[in-house]
Amino acid sequence: ETKMTISVIGLNHKSANIDIRGKYSFTSDALSLLLRRIKKVADVNEVLVISTCNRTEIYADSKSGYRDIQNWLKTEKEYQSFTNHMYVHQEEDAIRHLFKVVSGLDSMVVGESEVFGQVKTSYKIALENKTIGSKLKRLFEYSFSVAKNVRTNTDIGGNAISFMYTSILLIKKIFSNIEEKKCLLIGAGEMTELALKYLKSNNVNDITICNRKEEKGKKLALENSCRYYHLNNLSNIIHEFDMIITSTSSSLPLIGKGNIENALERRNNDSIVLIDLGVPRDVESQINNLDNVYLYTIDDLGEIIEKNYKIREKSIEEAEEIIKFKIIEYKNWLAENNSTEVIKNYREYVDDIAKGIVLKAKRMSKNGDDIDSIIDYISESLKNKLAHETTLKLKELYPNLDEDKIQKLNNLFKEN
Repeated sequence: ETKMTISVIGLNHKSANIDIRGKYSFTSDALSLLLRRIKKVADVNEVLVISTCNRTEIYADSKSGYRDIQNWLKTEKEYQSFTNHMYVHQEEDAIRHLFKVVSGLDSMVVGESEVFGQVKTSYKIALENKTIGSKLKRLFEYSFSVAKNVRTNTDIGGNAISFMYTSILLIKKIFSNIEEKKCLLIGAGEMTELALKYLKSNNVNDITICNRKEEKGKKLALENSCRYYHLNNLSNIIHEFDMIITSTSSSLPLIGKGNIENALERRNNDSIVLIDLGVPRDVESQINNLDNVYLYTIDDLGEIIEKNYKIREKSIEEAEEIIKFKIIEYKNWLAENNSTEVIKNYREYVDDIAKGIVLKAKRMSKNGDDIDSIIDYISESLKNKLAHETTLKLKELYPNLDEDKIQKLNNLFKEN
């Protein structure tokens, strides 16, 4: 059994609430800095940090497992609260956890596909900062092939839909005549695209898209015959809408209590439904205290879904089978990688010895030593260095080996 030294320390939507998750949702610059700082921690060989809206996870290959990193987090003021909400997985459990994350099995919206892209981005950032080597590179490459496999061969992706489905159900409970209502969608990602599908199938046609990146927002609006406004116009238009669905990766709330108070005034207190799928929050939580406003966050929806749906267990089982096989493949790769490392080291060791001996033999030849004494020197030195040193090293190994391994070693040098 080869020694694996892979671990993950993380927090996610199960271990930490939306505000804590928001605090540790990093921009790529902040992520680069964090990677380089963790890489300097004593026994850490490789490190990669995944940061998505619903999780922040530190993957490491480290001699001391996760303890060094955990201790470092505790001594850094800004990360102390991280350790109050964290979970730890080691070795095979860490690998299984990553494979589940990247295939959407560990997401709040089980089967959502955005996490795949987010993990790929985190992987690129680690590559750019040179904080990963062969072990984690290979692990993450395997994880991407797991995700593709799960996406292609199971029906897991159907679950992202349940979030949007639930959002629309809630809106319909509040507005009986949903088709007459005006809807504002903030953001232009997967959730917005799903919202468009669901709204249209419920005959909601008055839809406006609001997004910071103009190109993406305009394109989506054009394809779905919606209006488009830049996010800067939000406060001027927000009063026009009965329902607002927002899902951005903004680090600060986009909609404050003041915005909604003004909107209510201009609407003569007509009801507004807000579905906030952003993490960190897109909508200030104080809005909950206003009359005629219905605000649901991603956590509220998650609770409703858990009560209402037994998520497709068959898909999950199929996905877990795929994961099981990939873990075996990765462990085989690790074992092979370890043995090739031993061989590579041994070859280098022999090369060094040979080089030294050849240099001395050449000097002897220059000094006029006769060929016999040079050959004797070469033969004696090789025997001594290779046999003597290697013997000592083998002797050191013996106490740690069981019968079976000793037998194998004994047979290594027998003539066939």
